[in-house]
Amino acid sequence: MLKLDKGRLGDFLQTLCRGRAVYALEQDGDQYHLVRAEAWDPERHVLGAYRPVEPLKSLVFPPRERVGAPAALAEAEGAAESIVVGAKNCDVSALRIHDFVLRETAPADPYYALAREKTLIVSCDCTDAREVCFCPAVGEQPYVKEGSDINLAATPEGILVEALSRRGADLLRRAAPGLPPADEALAAARDAQRARVGELVRERAASRGLKRDADLRKAVRGTEEHGLWDEFAEDCVECGACNLACCTCHCFLLADGRDADGRPARLRQWDSCLYLNFARVAGGANPRRRRAARLYNRFDKKFNFFPEVLGRYACDGCGRCAEACTGRIDIRDVLKRALDAA
Repeated sequence: MLKLDKGRLGDFLQTLCRGRAVYALEQDGDQYHLVRAEAWDPERHVLGAYRPVEPLKSLVFPPRERVGAPAALAEAEGAAESIVVGAKNCDVSALRIHDFVLRETAPADPYYALAREKTLIVSCDCTDAREVCFCPAVGEQPYVKEGSDINLAATPEGILVEALSRRGADLLRRAAPGLPPADEALAAARDAQRARVGELVRERAASRGLKRDADLRKAVRGTEEHGLWDEFAEDCVECGACNLACCTCHCFLLADGRDADGRPARLRQWDSCLYLNFARVAGGANPRRRRAARLYNRFDKKFNFFPEVLGRYACDGCGRCAEACTGRIDIRDVLKRALDAA
């Protein structure tokens, strides 16, 4: 662990980002947006107090991309390395879901695997939280333990810099050889800040009936036939915003057509399990015609299926779905009802 004076942050990040496509956070009122830039700009970019509107998955698993043609993969292989600065734990942890589905489960997705390989992640501790955040309720915390390359913890005593991967350690050795080791005061300041923000998020989650040790898998699995899904489904307009904003959702569809030059082309784009035709098969049958069944399926996959196959929830408590929902369905309310009903 190393110590970085706040006054040197701009120079430090400009050095890390040099020669790479940069994705950083810009502040817009009480929100942050993940934007692309040619370089780190201290006048424009910030580390961010909490996660941005846009999920990190969009950088390694784009909403729409051309696939299938050898030229498409060759183009991706020739692209410059990218670096994202300011990623928060909910987004970094969510990549574990995408890795399992798209890289570790055969057949591996070459586009995703390449994007992950070519993307460096500089994460940052949360120093505050949005009202919708509930990461402790799903076993997470507002700081990164693993999954990024370098983590920054900004405190009143300075910034604690920590390499979390071999690639991150190599990058720090080359880009910041003069940084001194972090002292006990800085480590204590980081730990105190983590405890403060963690308690803030725990209290907010608990105020909505979600405690850290709640068995969400048992709750969701035990309410499949409960009327709560019909009740919440009445407000769902099937817009798919919850899926598209979610940091862990990974479903997609393939669309075949032709390029502008008339050559055959295939596009991959994000899909939503709330859409009526999501589960429809080629013969026309649809096992989830009812909206309530589709809503339950979304929660069943996140809170029952993934604990079974990966030992963790496919939800990191970012709260983006609650903010994006046109019908004002709040995932915290749904989980609280499931806990009460189970």
